[in-house]
Amino acid sequence: MNSIIKKIACAVMAFTLVAGMFTGCKAKASEAVLPEYTSVKNESANLPEKGTVGDRKYRIISQDKFGCYNKPRGYYIDMLEQENSPYYVVISGGTQTRSGAKIEIKDLGMQGSKLVIVVEETNATGEKYEGLECPCAVLELNTMPGELLIVNTSGKTFEKIEP
Repeated sequence: MNSIIKKIACAVMAFTLVAGMFTGCKAKASEAVLPEYTSVKNESANLPEKGTVGDRKYRIISQDKFGCYNKPRGYYIDMLEQENSPYYVVISGGTQTRSGAKIEIKDLGMQGSKLVIVVEETNATGEKYEGLECPCAVLELNTMPGELLIVNTSGKTFEKIEP
């Protein structure tokens, strides 16, 4: 089953690249093709809420339990001010003025020493309101990887921002 999905994904990427060459389209610097990586999804293709990725332990934390600040779209690393504190990778969907926006970790895995986090972004479609909301997803890690790549399901990367 995975080989069929990989073949379809490769065919779609090849078609996109060829079409881009003929139309003169160029990808923006913040766009990327979904990388190949070793996923931590289980046999049922579900992402466990906690487990190990590479040689580090992870836990996905809900926005309700962590709390997110009004930040631009991107990610930052947070820690508690105590010894042996875990690292929190906070992925922000950006400040919204409509309800309904959310961001969710859909997969993660390793590509060599690089941790790859794939998220799904849902646009705000609800009613406009006066307050600001910042959808985010949080991944807790016991140690930080050498490199980090955060990308949405459409291939757009998240840039590092100040906490």
